[in-house]
Amino acid sequence: MNGEKILKLFISFLIVLQVLEFVFFTSYLNAYLNIAILISITVLYLVSTKSIKTLHIIVLLVFLLRELIPFFGDLSSMIEYQMTANLIANILLFYFLYYNHKSFVYNKRDVFTLVLGSSLYTVIFFMVYQILKEPMGELYLLGFLHLVLLYILLVVGAMHYINIRSEKSLWFFLAMLNFSFSENMLLIDRFYLESYELEVLILICKPLAMFFLVNYMITKSLKLKSEEFEGF
Repeated sequence: MNGEKILKLFISFLIVLQVLEFVFFTSYLNAYLNIAILISITVLYLVSTKSIKTLHIIVLLVFLLRELIPFFGDLSSMIEYQMTANLIANILLFYFLYYNHKSFVYNKRDVFTLVLGSSLYTVIFFMVYQILKEPMGELYLLGFLHLVLLYILLVVGAMHYINIRSEKSLWFFLAMLNFSFSENMLLIDRFYLESYELEVLILICKPLAMFFLVNYMITKSLKLKSEEFEGF
C-alpha cells in the first residue's frame, strides 16, 4: 500500500472520528480535527500531484486559515471572518471554471438535465437567502455574495461536467456540490435555526468538499464524452 492510499484511509478515519466525537462525546476536539483533516488533505495534494501549482496551494491555505479562525478570532465575529475567507477562496475557484472551459456541445437530454437541476438549485438559493436576509443583519451583503458565488460555481461546474464528462470535471462538480450544501447549512445553523443534525451534515460535507477539490487538482484533464454516453 503506497503513501497516497494510506493518506486517504487516514483522512477517512479522521472524518469518521470527527463525526463520532461530535455525536457521542463533545465538540471540544472538532476544531483540532478540522485542522488535522485539512493538513492531511494538503499533504495528500503534495504527495499525489506531479506539478505543484501556486494557486492550488493558495486555495488550500485560505481554507486552512478559515479553520484556524476559531483559535484566534472573537467568537462574536468568527462567522464574519469565516464568510470572508470563504468568499476569497470562492473567488479564487473561478480560475478553475476558466481553466475547465470547453466549447459547450449539448444534446436535448443534456439541456433537460441542466434546466431541471439549475431550476431546483435556483429555488433552493432564493429560499435560503429569503430566510437568512433578515437574521444576517449587517452581514446580509457578505452572505448574499457568498451564496451567489457558490451558486455560479455549482451551476457552471455542472455545465462543464455534463459537457465534458471527464473524471476531473466530476471531481470539481462534487466539490462544489458539497461546498454549496455545507455553506448553506452553516449559514442556516448560525443565523436561522441551530440544528444538531445540520452540524453533523456539515462535518461530513465540508471535508468531503476539500477532498474532492484536491482530487480535481491532481487528476489529469481528459475529455471522456462520446456519442455512446450522450444523455447519461
